[in-house]
Amino acid sequence: MSTSPVYPFLKHRDTSMGWTHSWKRGTELPAAAFAQAVEDCRKAITAAGGPVAGFDGTGEPILGKDAIIFNGKRPAVCETFEIHQTEFDRRGRKVFWGSCKTEHAPYDLTVKTCLVVLKRYLGDAIKIAGDGADRDWDDARKVCQDALGFGADFRLDPPEAAP
Repeated sequence: MSTSPVYPFLKHRDTSMGWTHSWKRGTELPAAAFAQAVEDCRKAITAAGGPVAGFDGTGEPILGKDAIIFNGKRPAVCETFEIHQTEFDRRGRKVFWGSCKTEHAPYDLTVKTCLVVLKRYLGDAIKIAGDGADRDWDDARKVCQDALGFGADFRLDPPEAAP
């Protein structure tokens, strides 16, 4: 374990390439299922306990019926976790790829728990991948299982299905 000289809150294997979670989905996700996922993401964010804030590391996270947007709380910020019920690919493709690099900042667990929740409600409409192995999601599975009653069976999607 090492500590990053730039980000002293980082205590992990390697900070050189970041730590990224990614997803692949169609342009429009089912509205009712997405709205249900947002409500459980509210609970998951509280249960995960990581300090989260708005997109820039200040203010409050945004959890609306059509969007989930948050970052770590300053100074422990990296990329914003942002997913909308409808998203368009800049090149007009029908598939949208999203990602969030956390570099293992304290909000990493919150990002993973929200992805577990989204997978639960959206099923095959979203494919989840990330750096690391399936075991790196044990903490997110436990948080969701304890707080929401599901998540223990979550697994990353196989590489051919994921982004």
